[in-house]
Amino acid sequence: MARAMKRNAGLWAVLGSGLVASAQPGAAAAERPVLTVAVNELARSLDPGENTGNVDVRVYYSIFDTLIRRDFAHPTADGGAKLVPGLAESWSWSTPTTFDMKLRSGVVCHDGSPFNANDVLATFSADRLWGAKPYYPDGRVYFGNFTNVEKLDDLTIRITTAQHDPIIEHRLSSYMSFVICDEAWNKFRTEGVEAKTWMDQAAKALRWKPVGTGPYSFVDYQKNDRIRLAAFDRYFEGAPAAKSITFRSVPEVAARVAGLVAGDFDIAVEIPPDQWDGLKRYKDVTLKTEPLENSHVLQFNTSDPVLSDKKLRHAMSLAIDRKGLIDALWKGQTYAPNGHQLPSFGPIYVKENKGYSYDPVLAKKLLAESSYKGQEISYRLIPNYYLYNVEAAQVIQEMWRAVGINARIDFVDSFKDVRKPGAQVFAWSNTYRVPDPAGAILTLWGPATDNQNTWKYYGASAAFNEAARELLAETEETKRKAQFAKLLVAFEDDMPMTMLYNPVTGYALKKGVNWTPYSQYYMDFRPSNLSIGAK
Repeated sequence: MARAMKRNAGLWAVLGSGLVASAQPGAAAAERPVLTVAVNELARSLDPGENTGNVDVRVYYSIFDTLIRRDFAHPTADGGAKLVPGLAESWSWSTPTTFDMKLRSGVVCHDGSPFNANDVLATFSADRLWGAKPYYPDGRVYFGNFTNVEKLDDLTIRITTAQHDPIIEHRLSSYMSFVICDEAWNKFRTEGVEAKTWMDQAAKALRWKPVGTGPYSFVDYQKNDRIRLAAFDRYFEGAPAAKSITFRSVPEVAARVAGLVAGDFDIAVEIPPDQWDGLKRYKDVTLKTEPLENSHVLQFNTSDPVLSDKKLRHAMSLAIDRKGLIDALWKGQTYAPNGHQLPSFGPIYVKENKGYSYDPVLAKKLLAESSYKGQEISYRLIPNYYLYNVEAAQVIQEMWRAVGINARIDFVDSFKDVRKPGAQVFAWSNTYRVPDPAGAILTLWGPATDNQNTWKYYGASAAFNEAARELLAETEETKRKAQFAKLLVAFEDDMPMTMLYNPVTGYALKKGVNWTPYSQYYMDFRPSNLSIGAK
């Protein structure tokens, strides 16, 4: 680590000289190797209910399991998300509003307690995730349709919903659905004490001492230095490939690359495109890139006196050359989705939707028809919060200038500052946490969201909100797709945001580390996705 940090200055000048560092020594045959992962930032906590950011989930994805798991490596024939058993072996709707799950037997928690229905009850309790005022408020975004979760026997769970939920399986494989272990959590429970009080104690105690069922268990945490996990050999899918995994904090890209080349690290994350060609010089380094199921967008405040003019918002969107941005910033290795959707939506993906176009001639025409009189428009962003967001802003500013739009880039320190009075345009990202509009566009832009109700940045049309409500109420697949198509048309006409592109995340691996990244920020080190040694 120290050696890597010292190489920061003039890194590529040194690497370009032909110096190749020695590879990390192999482990003895009888002992599994340890794995060190250089990350730009450590998890803020290992509580899967408290923090769901990319820096968090990539660590605790190896500590916790979900009842159902998404198989990222094997999508369905139409490109949709494929689901496979996790902690649940099977599941089915016994009635339109009762969903039964048979749990896997023989699973063990990291504290040695057997996994059973009690762990699921602890995870999906109303007080914790889905009640009127749950301890983790984001739980209601995913599970607010639940009305009861009950134990039929030690290995059978029944979930009752207010109405049929056609994507409940996807919800149970995604964010907020990581299963905690009952004994570790409920030992803080005291009869007669309100849930928030004892859950405060539980969350504080377990934030850095998590207990799950995953392939690796927690060992220790040193702020701004490391998070260390150890192989949990009683894992139900078999013993993990690495003896331990240490996530090491290395904020600088140059230091992550230097440490990898020197053999200090086995994997380095968040390797931007401007480093890719340099890494290709090293025969013992493999670069893997993956477009993310996350879109960088520009949000327009439709309540702003200037931005309230829809023709202006459309002109601003039409003036952006997305292909030019992708080629310049991402080496052409990603794409701009055709609307607020992805192919992983499977049977309700609206392939024929056009999405956000580049047409500077039409942009100039709409601008001339609008009420815009050349006022300076504020474009707020947090420098380097998103990769290449500053560079993108500077290019977009010039694209707008070319059609007659005057924008000023305003750097701010946080999203609290982004959303202070006077917000007009700002950089944001939208993650498709569930591969369905009910878990994507409607959780960010729908009738019940902060965008419409708290921040009031999106004054949605009646057409959009009506389509949203109809989509949420519909359960038949063909009709849901038709409703979703209507919703996309209304949303793009409203233009509360414009799409830029999906960013690409890059990972550099030492030779012999056989691991595949996913389109979400999860880092999966289960036996099925990690092996160490020459293929």
